[in-house]
Amino acid sequence: MTEQKHSFIPAKPTSWFISAAQTLIRADLALTNKLVLNENEFEVFRALPPGAGIILASNHADEADPLVCLELARRSGMRLITMCNREAFDENFGVAGWALQRLGYFSVKRGAHDSDAKKYAIDVVRSGRDALLIFPEGEIFYLNEEIQPFHSGAIDIGMQAIVENRKSQPDWNAYIVPMVIKYHYDQPVLSTIEIRVAKMEAELSLSANGATLPNRIAAVQKSLFLREAAVHRLKTKDPAFQQMTQDIVNLEKSIVSEVEQRHRQASVSEKAAVIDQAWQLAAQIKESLTEENDPVLRNQAMQDLNLLKEAEQLSSWRPHYYLELTSPDRLAEVVMKLERQMYKIKRPRQLANRTVYVKIAEPVSMEAHLIDYVQDPRQVRHNVTKQLHERIQTMVSALAKDSGGNSER
Repeated sequence: MTEQKHSFIPAKPTSWFISAAQTLIRADLALTNKLVLNENEFEVFRALPPGAGIILASNHADEADPLVCLELARRSGMRLITMCNREAFDENFGVAGWALQRLGYFSVKRGAHDSDAKKYAIDVVRSGRDALLIFPEGEIFYLNEEIQPFHSGAIDIGMQAIVENRKSQPDWNAYIVPMVIKYHYDQPVLSTIEIRVAKMEAELSLSANGATLPNRIAAVQKSLFLREAAVHRLKTKDPAFQQMTQDIVNLEKSIVSEVEQRHRQASVSEKAAVIDQAWQLAAQIKESLTEENDPVLRNQAMQDLNLLKEAEQLSSWRPHYYLELTSPDRLAEVVMKLERQMYKIKRPRQLANRTVYVKIAEPVSMEAHLIDYVQDPRQVRHNVTKQLHERIQTMVSALAKDSGGNSER
């Protein structure tokens, strides 16, 4: 008997359910993640032409991002329709999916050419009723102050919405609205970090030996890395802290290559980033599972999916992030990632209460790129995505500086 193929799941936004969730979320955020958002920034949305397409593009900083966005929707009076990884809809025996749909989420198969999800997203923008929320990074990396490369889907969706709507509405336009989310620990957390690092050191039989806290964290990361490298038979020397990043990338590549060798029928783009290759492989393995009856092969496929998940998580293991610019916020993020790896935690929890800063920038008119898009869609997607990435990175860097999140303490 084969698994049912993972079909596309549309959003079914339900007002009473969204309102109830927003009430609960408002209380939860007040206790754990105090939201700082200037209400005047909503003028950005109000100034847009009635019925225009709106794509809200944000960095993806933390597990709390969806809660922050639901509260933003409540305060602004907008309704957000949001892309969400297809896997999330199957959690808790499908109960999660029922709730996600009614909160306004629709599924997307990450790493696959999900034409159903893309068409649905374009239709949301074309309707001009709701705002489409996209996280162009595609994953939570727990690198809140260093925005990872963006995927170009948001730009393509906006441009295709204009092309379609202008067949009957010559003046219709769509806008990309850049947004940033920055989490900051206002209260001292270094003692909490110290306690949690000491616990990991004890489990790994490491000694602090008077090292600084960042170097102790790096020693934990190195120990976990060497353990994983040994499992995958990756030959590597004991790397210096500043050289670990490349060794970690090599381990990611090794894992993806190991899985790819077992699935020669899979097609992976050689030019894609390692994490995108992992997503592409995972998407194809999941599709093959729907037709696989052999229990041995099914078991191997499930193990390979877990390996690819490991490669995805390693993409956030970037030692330079907290060694070159040390701050409690950055140290806290890496501790969360290391605990996720060591204790096999699916979603790591924040170390203490935080303040969440949200900023909304001036919209980017898609109309300005329409002529060039018709002539060379690929180049326009690349250029505008790069501009969007640079703009959001500048915004989050400014927030980090203003909040003191990237300063030494």
